[in-house]
Amino acid sequence: MHKRLIITLLGIVLLCQAVFASAQPRHQLRLGWGDPLFETMAFHEGASPTGDFVRQHDFCYTGHFFAEYQYAVTPVISLGLQTDLEGIFWTETPTDRYRKFIGPSSFSHNYDLSILPTIRFTFLNTPWVQLYAGSAIGLMMAFDNARHLELAPVFSTTLLGIQVGKGPWSGSLELGGLSSMLNANKVYMLGSRLVSVSVNYRW
Repeated sequence: MHKRLIITLLGIVLLCQAVFASAQPRHQLRLGWGDPLFETMAFHEGASPTGDFVRQHDFCYTGHFFAEYQYAVTPVISLGLQTDLEGIFWTETPTDRYRKFIGPSSFSHNYDLSILPTIRFTFLNTPWVQLYAGSAIGLMMAFDNARHLELAPVFSTTLLGIQVGKGPWSGSLELGGLSSMLNANKVYMLGSRLVSVSVNYRW
């Protein structure tokens, strides 16, 4: 009796897996961009921390370009790997006490590269719309054109994601945040990439 019950349950599980595999694509590739709101507030024109008479100016921000691969383990849970890259650029010029330029300028190019394993929870799954949340934790590499390199943990949360599209192509809008820090004095990102959009391909 118990043997028949176990075989029946196993058959139901295998059947459900087969139906899921045939009904819904398991693989998804995402390419997207997120806002640099934190960077624009943290890095702006002012005195350089390396000296009182160096002016930082002409700031430029790329925002966050990211790519992510996801694999649907079940209709609810997807696992993946995401890479995120942003650039922050500015010019530094020596000044006198009146903040007038007195010397040649130098250019600072700074990059943050994050690699994060991700987990996603889909709580609404229809042919046209998916609603989901997720989280990720990984490693961030901060480097610049002066050959400085620093490593720090990075984590992100997706409070709400909306994916719209039927068939292999879809688009997504996410609300969340990306943060990276070593301690109170080493904060690289705090609530960055609050809003992001992506184009997705499923197969």
